[in-house]
Amino acid sequence: MLDEKVVITKTPLRVSFVGGGTDMPYFYNKFSGATISCAINKYVYVTAKYHNNFQEKYRLNYSATENVKSVDEIKNLRIREVIKKLKITRPLYINTFADIPTNSGLGSSSSFTVGLIHALCGLENKNISKKKIAEMAYEIEARITNNSLGKQDHYIASFGGIKHIQYKKNRIKVSSIILDQKKIEYLFNSFLLVWTGKNRLAVNVLKDQKKNIKKNYTNLNLLNNFTKDFLNEIKNKKLNIKKIGKIVSKTWDLKKNLSKFVTSNYINRIYNKIINNLSYGGKLLGAGNGGFILIIFDLKKKKKIIKSLKKYQYLNVKLEKNGTVML
Repeated sequence: MLDEKVVITKTPLRVSFVGGGTDMPYFYNKFSGATISCAINKYVYVTAKYHNNFQEKYRLNYSATENVKSVDEIKNLRIREVIKKLKITRPLYINTFADIPTNSGLGSSSSFTVGLIHALCGLENKNISKKKIAEMAYEIEARITNNSLGKQDHYIASFGGIKHIQYKKNRIKVSSIILDQKKIEYLFNSFLLVWTGKNRLAVNVLKDQKKNIKKNYTNLNLLNNFTKDFLNEIKNKKLNIKKIGKIVSKTWDLKKNLSKFVTSNYINRIYNKIINNLSYGGKLLGAGNGGFILIIFDLKKKKKIIKSLKKYQYLNVKLEKNGTVML
């Protein structure tokens, strides 16, 4: 019997302001951690449908195409592990595309995993909470990467908005940071995402970072302090963009010490060229060594900033208040 049901999910990418690295279990199980990040209006879309083509069991379209007859033949590890985790045995079509290329520092792999879980649960008529989606997505990606990633991306992709997320050994607490619309517009108009022209694999950076556990404890605890400072600033009645930019830059200075792969001469040259006297500060987004640079500046200087970026591709982004949704 033909099954016409089609499920489409739209899952946001994210910008991480502060705290990245403290969301990794090896750290927060010992000290506790915290991140502040937001979902943005750039998305990963996942389409899922049962089918009745007896010549193939799984047709998968992403950056590659797969037509395979068993789940164990699937090369895309995230797709394979999600299907196994949800114990789906019926033949499937899965298609995905995104607004931004993968490995760009905006959490695309986690957004894809979150969106895929959401889509397949919808296809199976399973109700699942945002927290359960985030935890399941993390569990799957942790297994794939040998526990070399944090939880921030899965949670912000699932929940959306601007979130202060606290990580403790037996508890993850997600708190919304509520800003009025004028503050949101002021904040988002005061930063840009600048493309370095280089993709990177986060897992390689994070694996090396994990090797330096004892050495990194001090820096990660200092990152926790800056997260508190950022939280206080963003909750002020009047946003001080200069202070916010300076805090973000200080976290980048710390982050560069976590692994030799976080940055490179190439990245440093671009960063120093962009973070000039026109900007208050910034950081390389994601694990490091490529992707987008977040720059924060005086709104009055935005035209000058954009003029100085004529050799670079850049993005204006807006806040996405929702996390993963079904269309």
